Amino acid sequence: MRLASKLTLALAAALLGTAVLAATALGHASLLESKPKQGQVLERSPRTVLLVFDEAIDPAFVQLRVEDRAGRRVDRGEPYHPGGREERLAVRLESGLEGAYAASYRVISEDGHPVVKRTAFRVRPPMSEREAQEEKESMSPPAGTGPSGGAMQAGGGGEHEALEPGGVTDAAFAVARGLGYLAIALAVGGLVFLFVVWVPALVQVAGGGSGWLAASDRFARLARGIVLGAVLLGLAATAGAIVLQAATSTGTSFWTALDADAIDAVSDTRPVRAWTARLGLWLLFGVTVLVLLRPQRVPGLRRAALGAVGAAPGRPLSRPQVALLGATSAALAFTAAAAGHSWTHSPRGLLVVTDTAHVLAVSAWLGGLALLLVALPIAVRALAGRERIPLVAAAVGRFSRLAMLAIALLLLSGIVQSIVLVGAFDALYETAYGRLVLAKIALFLGLISLGAYNQRRLLPQLRTVADGGEEPERAAALLRRSVACEIALALVVLGLASVLVATEPP
Repeated sequence: MRLASKLTLALAAALLGTAVLAATALGHASLLESKPKQGQVLERSPRTVLLVFDEAIDPAFVQLRVEDRAGRRVDRGEPYHPGGREERLAVRLESGLEGAYAASYRVISEDGHPVVKRTAFRVRPPMSEREAQEEKESMSPPAGTGPSGGAMQAGGGGEHEALEPGGVTDAAFAVARGLGYLAIALAVGGLVFLFVVWVPALVQVAGGGSGWLAASDRFARLARGIVLGAVLLGLAATAGAIVLQAATSTGTSFWTALDADAIDAVSDTRPVRAWTARLGLWLLFGVTVLVLLRPQRVPGLRRAALGAVGAAPGRPLSRPQVALLGATSAALAFTAAAAGHSWTHSPRGLLVVTDTAHVLAVSAWLGGLALLLVALPIAVRALAGRERIPLVAAAVGRFSRLAMLAIALLLLSGIVQSIVLVGAFDALYETAYGRLVLAKIALFLGLISLGAYNQRRLLPQLRTVADGGEEPERAAALLRRSVACEIALALVVLGLASVLVATEPP
């Protein structure tokens, strides 16, 4: 099987795993109290149903209804904040209620994730203690009854719209987030590899033959194409995430949410504000790359000046130009922190900085691996056999040092985030968020192992080949397979990251 096919399968597996795990994602708004309480038996008809959450809830994204056993709604009016307190939600009820009722609600927390639950209660005249206990036990929902089960299914009428978006919408939302992270990694990591790895390695070993110019131009075109392709992917993934956020918030499908009013309704939520800023940054980043990395300006080799033979390094970008690319890259990584858990947990400043550094480190690693696997082998085909390996060895050596720095930053930022967001050791295995963190740690250890193998075994082999000690094909083939495995594992890690964003930290 060709490496391209293997990578395609790895990406598909990562996206499929993201879609499956998305179903386990938890909301971030926790119900602290409800009146009436679950299973409570009241002697008087309540005037309202009250829900108290641990954070502010926007009533524009609330679906709260109270129904009897026949599915007839007994709530009146829209949900409101009693006393102006944004963490409290209430809805008025009909007077003179008697019988069994179910209050079902769907709210959107501050970070844009939906919470769907149900509570049941009964209203009846005073009864004996034994009758009350029997009544309370009979109202407990049977095992397996979901948020839309029980009394919610009794009516079966067309007016009873689903409180939850479909599983396809949830899965598509997770995939859109994962593709957004992948786009940032390819764009930012591609530029880092171009400036930090490829150009210095090329200048270090380049000779005077015509093949060097061809290799430089070929790599420049491929790197530019990958970065611009990542920009298009980022624009599409971000726009899709905004529409899917609207679908999630309104409890509708993707196609129904393709409406200006639905998108405008979520425009003030924190994730959508971050993604809207990301759209603008993607446009700025794309225009900057198109202007600064024009075919005749991409860093690399140029024909030597008149009167000289061979090739010479081209003119580098100016400091303001490099600063513009760097600032835009950092801003793209910052939007990931602004749309995730870091913005809603304390200490926010520390979490935002470490989250942004985490994204940049992953980008430098994964984006560099992509160019190492795809662009470098194609570019060196323009060189003669014995000229290829010194260039590959120089590039791999430089990338190895870059990867070591990225790993150190990943470990440091990951440890800080895990300590703050997981909080306790037992939460690692008792909560969905903790188990996802453990899975991410296991995959990360696999990535480190492959990187260590490349550095300790394959890189020395490449250097031996570069010195003319053995046949180059075997070492090059081993390197390609190892890098392909690293990319496959990194894609799965991205899938887990997109699910972590939608999962409640302990």
